[in-house]
Amino acid sequence: MILTLAADHDALITVEEGAVGGFGSHVAQLLADEGVFDHGLKFRSMVLPDVFIDQAGPREMYEVAGMNAEHIEAKVLDVMGVDVIGKRA
Repeated sequence: MILTLAADHDALITVEEGAVGGFGSHVAQLLADEGVFDHGLKFRSMVLPDVFIDQAGPREMYEVAGMNAEHIEAKVLDVMGVDVIGKRA
């Protein structure tokens, strides 16, 4: 499935509630082993930062971690070189 997604899209972004070395790292390894990066695929992995996050509601904790919907949207737009949805940079 991951290789199919890579073949059909310009970019892949993984988002996980883990740290570096988790799912995103495994996806990156698979893509590298299969030579997918040789053909220009853009890849980013969003993971929890290596900082202490005070207990709070999910929205507040994701805000601190930089992993709420707005952060994910900004990452996607940045990777795709888009300033505004519908307009490529």
